[in-house]
This record gives sequence, structure tokens and C-alpha cells, in this order.
Amino acid sequence: MLCELRSAIAVNGHSANSLNLYGARTPIASSLPAWHGAIIVGTTPLKDPPLESSVDGAQLRPVKVGNHWLDAIGAIAAILISVISLFVAIQNSQTEHQLVASSSWPFLREILSNEYDDHAEVALGVSNGGVGPAKIKTFELFYDGAPMASGLDLLRHCCGLGPSEADIRRQLPHGYQFSIVDDTVLRPGEDNVVFGVHPAPEEPEIPAQLIAHLNRVSFRACYCSVLDECWISNLQSTRVTPVNICAPAAHPYLPNGR
Repeated sequence: MLCELRSAIAVNGHSANSLNLYGARTPIASSLPAWHGAIIVGTTPLKDPPLESSVDGAQLRPVKVGNHWLDAIGAIAAILISVISLFVAIQNSQTEHQLVASSSWPFLREILSNEYDDHAEVALGVSNGGVGPAKIKTFELFYDGAPMASGLDLLRHCCGLGPSEADIRRQLPHGYQFSIVDDTVLRPGEDNVVFGVHPAPEEPEIPAQLIAHLNRVSFRACYCSVLDECWISNLQSTRVTPVNICAPAAHPYLPNGR
């Protein structure tokens, strides 16, 4: 047989021999090139190792294929993928914000009732018909478009209430109630009666006049959600005006004003 057994490989550029079946030495190659620090993958030498070390540990080094067109296409593809990933992340963030906003959306409505509770109270106020709490920043009350400073001021304009304390005690023998509304938080489904009058059989004029003029009463309020998204509303319509921040009321309503 003419098979040869290769037993040695050239090292550092020296030639190597093999032994044939008859014990004779046969030269394989006169010389081999030195490695010079190169790593051979297939037939293409990589002058730089595929790993590089830093204070953060070992990291993969980008491998260049040697063709500048392919390298450019790879770089552009990497940038495109990064831009798409950023766009998707932004879209997901906006979607999550919209979901949270919709699940915490407040919606204020007016209360104008001639029989609000078991005592048949004539009531004016605000309720939250939304799904999230409402931070009420400002509240204004109007009669025929004119701002009213308080509930008693309203009764003087609409219903003939006298100006003195004696008139209030005489004409409202069962008294009246008021509630603070500015800078308060209204839970979903909660009511806040801003002003209410208890009917009195002996003095029915004021409550009766107020009931007759309820349709001439209007409101304006600015309120915000827990995400500080704010709106201005007349408390009558589903159309609200978004605002960045609630400005101070032009005509502040004083719940206990005289």
C-alpha cells in the first residue's frame, strides 16, 4: 500500500516530515506561514478577535465581512430595526397611558333637584358620573348668566329673600345648607350639594320660587383627573373643554357667603 501516515505539522515556519510504510521520511511542505496573532475561520483570517474585554466584561465585537456594501447594508438594517423598536415602544407607552386615563376618567354633572332627599330638599350641586375621582379646582354659579357670590345671593336675586339676618331666619325657618366645593375631591358616584333649602309649610314662598327658577341656574367648573388631565365644563353637556391647568375662577363662589 502507498498510504502515508502524517505524524508532524510544521511549527513556527519549519518543515515537517511523514513516515511511509517503509519507514522513510517524506517531506510534506517546505514551510508554513506564521500565525502572527491571526485567527483563521474557514479560509478568511480575522485580524481582530470576536470578543473584546472591558470593565463591563467580555462583549462581542461586530464582525466585518470585508465588503463595504454589505457592511453598510448591515449598519442601515441595524439602525432601521432600532428606529422601529423605538416607535413600537412609544406606541405601547401611549396606549397604556390611554388605558389608564380611560379607567380613571371623571365626569361632573349638575344637580338641580326640587326633591333631592327624603326631606324634599331643593338642591343645587355637582355629582361625579365618571369612573375616576374628580379633583374640583374651581366652581361658579350663575343666574340668568350673571355670577352669584353665594346661595343666599341667588335667593335674593331669584326668590325675594330679604337682605338682613332677620329676613333669613323668618323666610327660611328650617334653615338652609351649604357645602364647600373648591379644592375638593369627588369620588365616582358621589354627590356634593353645594346649596340646599329645606321646605317649610309656614313659609313656602322661597323654596317654591327657587323650584320655579331652577332652569335659569347654570354652573361652570374646572376639574382634573388623578393624571392631572383637566377640563372646563358647564355640567350640562358631555362636551368639555380640555385645558392644561385650571385658572382661578373669574367669579369665585363662596359657599357660606351672606
